[in-house]
Amino acid sequence: MISTKKLTDVQLWQRNLASLIRSGLFTRAGLGESNGLRTIVGVYGDGSTSAPLAKYADARRAEDALELVQRLVEAGQSAEVN
Repeated sequence: MISTKKLTDVQLWQRNLASLIRSGLFTRAGLGESNGLRTIVGVYGDGSTSAPLAKYADARRAEDALELVQRLVEAGQSAEVN
């Protein structure tokens, strides 16, 4: 799925999550579910997950948000840019 979102549309939590992945605290970002909402979580090296960093009622919005985090990790943009 190709997202129409641009890296300039990224929220602060997404930049921070990407920075934490690059630093090694999390191995990746992942999707979860809580009370019927799709969540974005950080995944630790042992496979456990963080508390939800964002919640979405629409699964497509959650997938787009996750894709933007992955693009940030690949682009090497850090939270310090803010």
